[in-house]
Amino acid sequence: MNMKQKDKKITKRHKESFSNVVIEDGDYYDDLQSNVTSKAKRTSDKSRLSLKNDLQLKRGRVVEVKSNYLNIVRIGDEEFTCSISGRLKQYLFKTKFLSAVGDWVEVDFTNAPDYRIEEILPRHNTLSRFTENSYQKEIIVASNIDYLVVTASWLMPVVKPGLIDRYLCIAALNNLNPIVCLNKIDLCEDLAEAEAAMSYYKKLDIPVVFTSTLTLQGMQELKELLAEKDSVFSGQSGTGKSSLINCLEPDLNLATNEVSSYNEKGKHTTSQARLIKWSFGGNLVDTPGLKTVNLHREQKDIIPSVFPGFSDYAEQCYFRNCAHDHENGCAVRAAVNQEQIPVERYESYLRIMESL
Repeated sequence: MNMKQKDKKITKRHKESFSNVVIEDGDYYDDLQSNVTSKAKRTSDKSRLSLKNDLQLKRGRVVEVKSNYLNIVRIGDEEFTCSISGRLKQYLFKTKFLSAVGDWVEVDFTNAPDYRIEEILPRHNTLSRFTENSYQKEIIVASNIDYLVVTASWLMPVVKPGLIDRYLCIAALNNLNPIVCLNKIDLCEDLAEAEAAMSYYKKLDIPVVFTSTLTLQGMQELKELLAEKDSVFSGQSGTGKSSLINCLEPDLNLATNEVSSYNEKGKHTTSQARLIKWSFGGNLVDTPGLKTVNLHREQKDIIPSVFPGFSDYAEQCYFRNCAHDHENGCAVRAAVNQEQIPVERYESYLRIMESL
């Protein structure tokens, strides 16, 4: 059967040549391209291949991300407002923002005071959260840090070990050293109760510090742990992170808010992440409070081996990819039945797995 072929449309093509055209600086066109809706799929691992010559590069550290393309960088004792090179904007980074607080970068001083970040150096580790949409885009809260201070409070808001478990999973996944800080311990009428609540983490050799900004209990111990290290405080809003930081470094005067007596939820008092020098050595990454901590669904297969206290037992499971849920020969479930792992921690693990 013969089918009638559709008439082909004739498209006129203009053949023109250009001459005597003044070409602007290459960076000018890089900036224009940053506004396009689709980018060539150039992977971020090639972003270090710069074709520019005679750059006057100085190494510094990002102390604040003002926008996706504008950062504050500390070089020595000075801070500079730096844009990000148009070349870097064209690469497909897996994160929502190109740079993060704590990044080490190379800044070009050739056209000062127009300072440009030409390179973002490889990160040793990161603390990230993920967007709630189906794509779960990564947002790096901080990078290149030594300690993740998991901050909880005994009351107002009440301590939530399940939330601590999530943070400890994040620390393990991102090669961060955790410290559990149980704040507002002055509200605890029986310290033995708090000790019991944190005993599981202490048995895992995770540093646990009981603190109070009113009685100053534990503050010297916490300061000694953080001295000469880069640290970030994370935890549920209202647990007193800003108050703790003010107690450690009174000159900062970070804003604090009361916790609602209605829902025991705190307000976010830190609106922008920033890298701040400690007077006793090292740096603090002051981050916005997070009411919830979410893991990436792609990390679900790793959680069974990094959940706090599970690693030694997971190696003894019959199946290498045991999810510690229904499998026969599961050493983790056997440890729960033998009361070597508290049933509360196992239930916390199941809730995390279900959420992913």
